[in-house]
Amino acid sequence: MPDTEPITAGEYGSDQEDVQRLDDLVEAEAEARELAPAVAELEPADAADAIEGFEPGAQAEVVHHMQQASAAEALSHMELPLAASVLTDLPAWEAGQLLGMMDPDDAADIVQQFEEAVRGAILDTMHPKFAAVLGKLALYEPDTAGGIMTTKIGVVRESMRIGEAIDWLKIHEIDDAQNELYVVDDQKRLVGTISLRRLLILDDDKDLESHIDRNFDAVGAGIDREEVARVFERYDLLTLPIVDEHGRVLGMVTIDDVVDIIAAEATEDAFKQVGAGDDEAVYSKITDKLRGRGPWLLANLLMAQAGSVVLLLFTDMIALIPAVAIVYPIIANQTGNAGQQSMAITLRGLVLGEIRPERVWPLLRREVLVGILSGVGVGVVFAGGAALVGPLAISSPVADAGTLAWFWFGMVCGGAMAIAMTLGCLVGTAMPLGMQRLGVDPATAAAIFVTMVTDAVSYGVFLGLVVLAKPLLLG
Repeated sequence: MPDTEPITAGEYGSDQEDVQRLDDLVEAEAEARELAPAVAELEPADAADAIEGFEPGAQAEVVHHMQQASAAEALSHMELPLAASVLTDLPAWEAGQLLGMMDPDDAADIVQQFEEAVRGAILDTMHPKFAAVLGKLALYEPDTAGGIMTTKIGVVRESMRIGEAIDWLKIHEIDDAQNELYVVDDQKRLVGTISLRRLLILDDDKDLESHIDRNFDAVGAGIDREEVARVFERYDLLTLPIVDEHGRVLGMVTIDDVVDIIAAEATEDAFKQVGAGDDEAVYSKITDKLRGRGPWLLANLLMAQAGSVVLLLFTDMIALIPAVAIVYPIIANQTGNAGQQSMAITLRGLVLGEIRPERVWPLLRREVLVGILSGVGVGVVFAGGAALVGPLAISSPVADAGTLAWFWFGMVCGGAMAIAMTLGCLVGTAMPLGMQRLGVDPATAAAIFVTMVTDAVSYGVFLGLVVLAKPLLLG
């Protein structure tokens, strides 16, 4: 059995003895049937990490020898592509049994990873009712409320009495996170909620209808998961019912799901900014990785060429004054950095809903002011460095024009830096705002576009100033 990364036991993790036992077995190259009980003793998240650390052929073998309840929990904590790969390597009936022991939302996430033929084969082995639930959940886009909701919820009719609702609760399994029952009318439309605590303290013979809370929050299944997270944050929710277009309850999103949403969205936005596939995971298939990254790598190539076209306009000047070839990459780097900073702040504001239409112009003015002040500060330092260090380090026609020419060269460098950084801040702010205005996800490869524009701007500003100051530089 191949080595795996050791699991670290912590205050909230697995017991140290269990971790050490597994490490010893791995070190001794134990068989899968020996490793399986040791993996099952770990906390589900740690067990998932341990399984992920085994080689692909060994992962399914270890899961096969684990107790099914433990295996199902571990699989639900694994990276989705890996969990799907493990289940694909198992017999269809066994994969179906393991999926059937998971929460419906977790199982549906994995089912979405299967090829169509594999999905059908596994669903055919499952209980028809549960297979239908999974099939329906798998139809929702993963980044919507329907794609993350669980259907294991408590729903009672408003026509019931308190005692009947309690009896219903005793014989039905609901999600541990649900702290209130959803109450529906005869058409199964959500009309209110009642907390489990209130349900228990009321007399059994009282009408449920008279004690429900009709002031509740609910969202549609097609709502983006980012909007779901904002609703939780705005109203301090622990759970949120999901309804269809007729107001009928479909499922529920929990605060645990929101934690996953936040992590997933942060990762997705980071991937989009650099042109990686937004659904790519560490263990995604190579073909999926190439499909996600390839188009943006080609786009980046074209963007880089577009930015560099500016240099073609100044080839004669660069040949005449070679010193400029050392300076313009530095200005481009600083300008790009300033643009990326402004872009990151703007993207954060868009994600959190902090940028309202009426506040766009004040935001642009503020970022331009930041660009001016930071650009002047950096530009002064850069101008001094270029004027003092240049004569010692660079052989150039500027040197033949005398010390005063190096002073003017420093002034050009500093001025270009200040102007380019100001424009970089403006571009970094305006780019995501403009993309959103056009209906394009502002996080999508924003860094690529900002880099292209800031490169072109910095090249143009610096080399343009060099041309204007040519008489001063060459004497």
